[in-house]
Amino acid sequence: MKLTIIGTGGMATKYNSANYLIDDNILIDIPNGSCKALRRMDKDIQNIEHVLITHFHGDHYFDLPFYLLAKNKKEKSIANIYTCKKGIKKSKKIFKLAFPNSVKKVNKNMTINYITDLSFKIGNYFIEKILVDHGNLKPAYGYIISDNNFKVGFTGDTSYTDSIKMMAEKCDYLVCDCSFKVGNDKHMGIDNIVEMANHYPNHKFVVSHLSDASKLALKDIKLENIIVPEDGNIIFDN
Repeated sequence: MKLTIIGTGGMATKYNSANYLIDDNILIDIPNGSCKALRRMDKDIQNIEHVLITHFHGDHYFDLPFYLLAKNKKEKSIANIYTCKKGIKKSKKIFKLAFPNSVKKVNKNMTINYITDLSFKIGNYFIEKILVDHGNLKPAYGYIISDNNFKVGFTGDTSYTDSIKMMAEKCDYLVCDCSFKVGNDKHMGIDNIVEMANHYPNHKFVVSHLSDASKLALKDIKLENIIVPEDGNIIFDN
């Protein structure tokens, strides 16, 4: 399994919006600007068949129309969108809003599958959706991707809940919302990440969805199992 960080940033930063690529074919979230970011990193969008969406704020799914148009350039392309039931309607709506004259053509030329299962397999990977708490935006999910005994998790945007503590316990690597210095009822903060890192010293915590303030403050954190990545970094390649 290979994990590439496509974006580390929250909305109001110069960094790519937070999203991640597994093995060049599984994308976790597809935020504004992610298709251009993928191209700048020489990633072939045609190879990405699976998009796992954590929740439906714009900085997590607004590039979905551009992804579908790019996939449509190749005949008989397949796009599997993993979402919630509400998300199917929102995904179709934003595509129609962005490119109203292309919807019928794309739906005719390629296969778009919407998957709402709470657990599923992609190749040899077993994937679980984990309900998290992102304030008034409901539902919001994290994901755990398992490859035999190796697990990597993605919290998505969330406050610090029992679900997150469970993910920290189970995952060898956990890619974490770290929007602020101090967490609140919508986002985690550095204080939450430090607590998990101290409690699970053998697990790695990769911070993301960073504000400029949290990115700067993380420079003072000296825990070896907290990873502060840059856009484009490869975290592991097993």
